[in-house]
Amino acid sequence: MLDLKSLIKAAVRHFSAMVSLCALIVFFAFPTVPATAASLGGGETDLSGVREGWSWPIIVIQPPEGWDSPAGIAIKYGMRAAEREISLSREGIRGFEATFMFSSVAGPSELAERLRTWRGMKSCAILSFGGGEINDELKRLCAAEGPSVIFAGGEDIAIKDPKNGLPFQYLFALDFTYFARANAIAEFASQSVSGKSVIVMTDGVSERLARGAERNVDILRRKSVDALTYFVPGAVQYQFNAQVQEAVSEGAGAIISWLGYLSSLSIWRTAQLGGGRTEVYFSGTKDSILLDADGLVLVDKDDIMNLNEEGQRVIITKARDLFARELAAPVAAAKAYALAKWAIIGFVSAGQINAASVARALSVADGIPLMDETLSIDSRTNRPKSRKFAVLRVNKRNYELVTSVDVYSIEVIE
Repeated sequence: MLDLKSLIKAAVRHFSAMVSLCALIVFFAFPTVPATAASLGGGETDLSGVREGWSWPIIVIQPPEGWDSPAGIAIKYGMRAAEREISLSREGIRGFEATFMFSSVAGPSELAERLRTWRGMKSCAILSFGGGEINDELKRLCAAEGPSVIFAGGEDIAIKDPKNGLPFQYLFALDFTYFARANAIAEFASQSVSGKSVIVMTDGVSERLARGAERNVDILRRKSVDALTYFVPGAVQYQFNAQVQEAVSEGAGAIISWLGYLSSLSIWRTAQLGGGRTEVYFSGTKDSILLDADGLVLVDKDDIMNLNEEGQRVIITKARDLFARELAAPVAAAKAYALAKWAIIGFVSAGQINAASVARALSVADGIPLMDETLSIDSRTNRPKSRKFAVLRVNKRNYELVTSVDVYSIEVIE
């Protein structure tokens, strides 16, 4: 009987060992990181802490340009800088470290299978630079079940549940939605029109443009600015002489264009012919086609960082001191460092290291460094409480920084 018991115990031990071996085989069979990870500071990505259980895995989704691009390399170094800092600290994450695992996932169809592996590894955070369909699929797969996903962008993805208006528990974003432009333009206009009226021109056929324009008018009126909306067929009409002349003759301080590039240039040109007393603001993104439109005003969330030489110097110095590496895309590195610190703060602050606890901690994280901004997260939006937007004016084929304005996520629609 004793021999039989011994045999049973030996069999159990053998079975347990085989299960552990199979788990390791499964872990490496799914390429969470490339077989030969990009060299960082003279070495490859070290997964020993994850395999041996003394480091928490944090998944990073590659940018559209890939890991070998200047942006991809900069993102890795930004992440590694935060990883190195936590490993050098006395406390770490309750005695543990963090390992950023750079995923080679190339398309949304791969995510479901990868996600099973990541959940099996007990990864509680995914940091996505993927954009587009990858972000859409991450939202679909993780919104209700986790792990938490922090989008490095987030301008074109809604992370609030339309059923209740609250953010999905496991979704977060560094950027505000596209409609934050309405807030930024309204803030600047309210400071610069000096009691004059503002005309907002948009195409009612485009739901996105019309919604942004409507929000723009609402905010201006709340700021006691007399604002009117002109609806025009922007998709088929490129001459707006009557509307612009009416606005100029009534002494409008500004015309805000929620139309395309060509329509907005037409509005600017007509306003210039009227003497240039009425400024023209454009709600869209920067483009070389706008560079001849001297005086045209627009807003941009990234130029606060693109024009911040001191803020770039900080992340460049970190990469140089820690890894003896020069960065070609310091803004991408700064965003990566911010996301990495956000994730680490969430892990440190969580009551336990599980998906729900980490998500709760991420929703109230504080002290996130983004160049010279220090961000706090608003649990009502799962985005930073505020972000700075640059106000730019075209001058001699350059975009010149006029000022910056603060935009608050709780005031931005999704």
